[in-house]
Amino acid sequence: MSSLPPPLPGARLPGQRPPRNWLQRNLRWALPLVVLLIIAGWALTSWMGLRQIAVRLEKSEPYREAMARAGRDPEMEVALGRPLRAKPFPFGSISQFGDGGSADMTIRVEGPRGSGKLDVRALRSDGRWFYRRLQAELPGRHVPVDLRDARDRDCAILPRCR
Repeated sequence: MSSLPPPLPGARLPGQRPPRNWLQRNLRWALPLVVLLIIAGWALTSWMGLRQIAVRLEKSEPYREAMARAGRDPEMEVALGRPLRAKPFPFGSISQFGDGGSADMTIRVEGPRGSGKLDVRALRSDGRWFYRRLQAELPGRHVPVDLRDARDRDCAILPRCR
């Protein structure tokens, strides 16, 4: 009498495929989820980097001065209305070293009547900022609005102004 013993629990019968693992069973939704998580991580990291740059620009003296002058200007009020707000993420750069430095930035602004942008180019000398360019580009105007004061206009002409 030669009979085979019963198969062990969980053993495969001859010709039977092995059971699929977790990844094989869930590949249809796991792979897109992994790709989505990678893209979301990259986007979040990029956004955080841009936000750090924007915060540095928003805290700078040229940014605050440009917004203050734009808020006081009557032509800006007529074109955009009040209150004047800056849109997020100004573009540009700022560098400060000791009592010197430079700033070159574009600030997008909006009011109840529309939006425009401020173009700021400033140099820092002896701890003070001098604005080579501080102008607003407004909708419907071909000529930008100059927001500099008399001291800044004089310093733009003179080679070394303090």
